[in-house]
Amino acid sequence: MTTPIKPVVFASVALATLTSAVILPILAPLVRSLHLTVQQGGWMLSISSLAMAAMAAPWGLASDRWGRRRVLLIGFAGMFLAYALFTVVVRQGLSGLFAGTGLFALVTGARAVLVAFLPAVPSAAQALMADHTEAGERAAGMALIGAANGVGLVVGPALGGLLALRGILWPLVLSGALCLLAFFVVWATVPRGTRMRAAVASPPVSPWGPELRRWLAASLMSWTAIVTIQIIAGFYFQDRLGLETAQVGPRLAAALTVTGVALIASQLLQARVLRWPAQRMVIAGSAAWIAGLLVLLGTASLAAYVAAFAVLGAGAGFMMAGSMAGASLAVPTDRQGAVAGLIAATQGLALIAAPAASTALYALDRMLPFAVLAALLCALAVLFALPTLATARE
Repeated sequence: MTTPIKPVVFASVALATLTSAVILPILAPLVRSLHLTVQQGGWMLSISSLAMAAMAAPWGLASDRWGRRRVLLIGFAGMFLAYALFTVVVRQGLSGLFAGTGLFALVTGARAVLVAFLPAVPSAAQALMADHTEAGERAAGMALIGAANGVGLVVGPALGGLLALRGILWPLVLSGALCLLAFFVVWATVPRGTRMRAAVASPPVSPWGPELRRWLAASLMSWTAIVTIQIIAGFYFQDRLGLETAQVGPRLAAALTVTGVALIASQLLQARVLRWPAQRMVIAGSAAWIAGLLVLLGTASLAAYVAAFAVLGAGAGFMMAGSMAGASLAVPTDRQGAVAGLIAATQGLALIAAPAASTALYALDRMLPFAVLAALLCALAVLFALPTLATARE
């Protein structure tokens, strides 16, 4: 009996996102509990993002050479071991055995190992989805991956926040356990030999090729937008709405939850009903982001901000899935892993650049990050709309 691939890909991506999102609510308290500075916490995240950006493309190539199943298993096994190492280091740091610069180096190293394995899962999962969908179904298949990301981003922080009430180590323990669970799910469900082979090997994939670079630009832009909002929204809510520090967290959490739910809903709508081509998804996602950002810039109401975040969530879903589908369709069948790795690398690049750029712009003017983001998204929409207009004229 053949295992349906789409539910397996959905579960793999959801679990991978969940394991990384579970610890989001405890990152700031963890840094403080270990007596590290805020700056050291920022360096820890930046170095981790470098490891993710560096390893994403190699994992994609590995899935073309070794097969999707093997890379998925290696990814989850590596994440499990890295979480075990990270948990041990944190526990010893909390007990006082490690401290200062030595503790910072150990925590940073353990987290870098963790996120170096993380891109293995989305790279192999995206390639696996491409292997088992025809060209006309590709956008709908990638929308399921977007929905899986949304599930992880919504459920993960909620679980992490609840477990943190029992102790700061419990979210780390859960993340490791979920990686182990995901390993056995893949082991039991993904058939061996899940890799497409072409009769003649295709040339290597270049991120600068004309057929691929605009899709990578769309993926980079979508992740840059998401990271910018995650970094800046808390400051913006407090400053524009005149909130006390203690009031920011619950309101921002509600807005981000709405964003995640809208992302999931838009992807399920695309997969089941709309089935838009990749180019239309990127244009629609860009337009939704521009509209949401204009609401944030032009109003100072919590209700309006929550509605804007719902629009941003739907737009993010369309942009992510559209860029994945378009990039997948731009390369041959035996290069799906390579292109999936490049798509995953754009997330790491956004995590490196967006926090520093967005906070620097915010320091100049609190409106500036959103205005710059809206301008970039306008340029992206035009880039994708021009070929459509040219075709219509013909």
